[in-house]
Amino acid sequence: MKSIIIAIALILSQLSLLYAQETKMLGTGVVFAKYEFKNINVLNTDGSLSVKISQTSGGELKVIYTKPVQQNELINSIKAYYPYYSIQHDNYKTPLPKLSIRAFYPDENVVVFDAIKNNTGYKVFVNGVWKEVKPTRGIEYQDWASYMKKVYVKANKAHPLKKEVNIKSSVISDNAEYSYKVLEVKGDWIKVECSKECEGCPNNNVLKGWIKWKDNQVIILDLFYAC
Repeated sequence: MKSIIIAIALILSQLSLLYAQETKMLGTGVVFAKYEFKNINVLNTDGSLSVKISQTSGGELKVIYTKPVQQNELINSIKAYYPYYSIQHDNYKTPLPKLSIRAFYPDENVVVFDAIKNNTGYKVFVNGVWKEVKPTRGIEYQDWASYMKKVYVKANKAHPLKKEVNIKSSVISDNAEYSYKVLEVKGDWIKVECSKECEGCPNNNVLKGWIKWKDNQVIILDLFYAC
């Protein structure tokens, strides 16, 4: 029984790190929290504080709204822009996040906003509307091509590992068991290599190839923040 419970917990922990398919890219890149960040102040367009994300000395993440957010508004925003949270909640009973943003997984210190860089800082998409964040040492902006090198992907039958940047190219692998790190981004395609740090490589053979990760502005792969 204990082994079954552990196995289920491991499955759920992996699911909680998913960044699911068919989600529109809302900005030119992302703003993400560095692991050691202390506070992220999300501002309204008039400069007033909307919500603060803080990290305690013990590493716990807290979300503090200046005005209470209506639960139905939060859920509607999640369903409209980041539906994978709802899918995980409905299918696996994982908790809904306190923020509707690109990725919010407090247990892993993962905080990621869709973002647009401007002259004064960053526009970030929060709970269905654009707000602002000022640059601090605790956050970083990267365009999508750069940020993709921080996540892991997996091949599958719908989006297999290909030999070349061509949908008709020969398939190297469609085995969804292995994680790949991103080496290069070329438009809608990414060059990847199986990660030895995660599940390893099949038969200890390092696989390299290309996977299509987006279709114009729609992400079509699951992305993982940890392995």
